[in-house]
Amino acid sequence: MKFTNIIFDFDGTLVDTRPGLVAAFQSMMEEMGVVPADENTIIGLIGVPLRQVAGALLSTNNENLLDKASESFRENYSKEENIRNNILFDGILELLEVIKKNHGQNFIVSNKIDVFLSKILEQHDLKKMFTAIRATDGKDAKSKKSDYVEEVMKSNNLDKAKTCIVGDTKSDIIAGKNNSIYNIGITWGYGTKEDLSSAGADIIFESVEELKNFLLS
Repeated sequence: MKFTNIIFDFDGTLVDTRPGLVAAFQSMMEEMGVVPADENTIIGLIGVPLRQVAGALLSTNNENLLDKASESFRENYSKEENIRNNILFDGILELLEVIKKNHGQNFIVSNKIDVFLSKILEQHDLKKMFTAIRATDGKDAKSKKSDYVEEVMKSNNLDKAKTCIVGDTKSDIIAGKNNSIYNIGITWGYGTKEDLSSAGADIIFESVEELKNFLLS
C-alpha cells in the first residue's frame, strides 16, 4: 500500500448524512424564528463545528442564541427519523475492508458531535473497521480538526510518511497540511473540487474506486 494509515473525514466522505442534517437544521431555524435555509445553503456549511454552522444560518454570534440553537439542533438530530436518515456511500465498506486486509489502519477525524457519529457507525456496523475515532463534543466555536489529527497521530504513533487524510472539504485538506501529511480530496461529498484544489489538495478523486486503486498502488 502507498499509505498504511488512512485518516478519513466522516460527513460527505464515508456517509451521506445530508437528509437528516438538513431536516434537523431547518427545524432548528424554525424554532429560532428564522425562515429555514435551503438544502444547498446548509450543505455548503457542513464540515465546520455546529456553533459555526448555527451562527452562519442565524447570522449571529450571540452566545446565548448559539447555545439555544445548538441545543435545538441536538434535539432535532437525535430523532430517529433524522439521525438514521443517511446512506453509506457506495464502495466505502469494501474500501475499508481492503485497507485492513492489506495491513492498513483506518481512522476517523471529524467535526461531527461524537455521540451522533457513534450512533451512525453502529447503524452501519462500522466501528470495528477503525483503529481510532476522534470527533467533537459540539462545544467548539472553531474547527479543531488540525489538533484532532495531531492527537490521533501522536496517540497511535503514526509515521507521517505513511499517513494520509481523505476528505471532501477544505478543512480536511488544511488539517492535513498543518500536520505535514498527504492530502486527498474527494468530490462525492459536500465540498467542491475548486475549494479542494485552492486549499492545496495533493490529489483529488471523483470516485471511491479511484481512491481505492490509488491507495493500493
